[in-house]
Amino acid sequence: MLKRAMNPALWKKAISDAWLTLAVSATLLILFCWLFVWLMSLFDAGAWGTLLNLLPDFFRPMLGVPLAKLATPAGQLSILYTHLITLLVCVGWALGRGSDSISGEIGRGTMDLLLALPVRRVSVLIVPAVAATAGAAVLAFSVWAGMCLGLLSIEFENPPAPRMFLPGAWNLFAMTFCFTGITALFSSWNRDRWRTILQAGGFFVFSLMVKIVARMWADGAWLGYFSFLSLFEPQELILVPPPSGWSGLSDDLLLIAIGLVCYAVAALIFWCRDIPPPL
Repeated sequence: MLKRAMNPALWKKAISDAWLTLAVSATLLILFCWLFVWLMSLFDAGAWGTLLNLLPDFFRPMLGVPLAKLATPAGQLSILYTHLITLLVCVGWALGRGSDSISGEIGRGTMDLLLALPVRRVSVLIVPAVAATAGAAVLAFSVWAGMCLGLLSIEFENPPAPRMFLPGAWNLFAMTFCFTGITALFSSWNRDRWRTILQAGGFFVFSLMVKIVARMWADGAWLGYFSFLSLFEPQELILVPPPSGWSGLSDDLLLIAIGLVCYAVAALIFWCRDIPPPL
């Protein structure tokens, strides 16, 4: 009964730790996506295609989709799901929530207080993980909501149907969830939150580099199997004709599976390790 009684306290702490960051991040994404739709509405479709044709040949494989697809109105807006600002917000959420779950609590000296409560160790990890997952879903669909708001309020030439962008939003959510689990795994054996952020951030950059090399180097396409980001292809999912656009659901499930495995390993490490004093 005591364990059950303390669960609400864990939920309250997890929500209070994350709600402000989530509110600011979601608002930023909605406003940015609205602004992006407005900026794209200023481009004539033909002028946008001409601009894309100026890209050098060696750079085109990095795009992941044919230029003819990107030159369409849907192609213009699909950039939202791989834009630097979108990725910074979602990756920042994953790093922040994943690192805070274990190493953050240890670094602040609050882990001993949490474990002194009548709760299971695994609950200390699961509750923030659920809150982080809900936040990842809110952020991913804030991108979609901001784009829909832009299409409703701004005159856009040949506006695409908003539903065709949902596979991209799901893919963005799955990637964010996966990387949060990876960050939690790094957090499970660290005692300093910033060290966790540096290690997980370095892993993300390394995975991105592997993905780029696999795309640019035809003989090295097999390297893509060593990067979880190879499963993150929202533009490809958006721009292929329906209903095959949902064929990427298997990639989403694989990203979620990787994230769950990382959480499970993190829980095992956390269950077995001693809790060091804060630095």
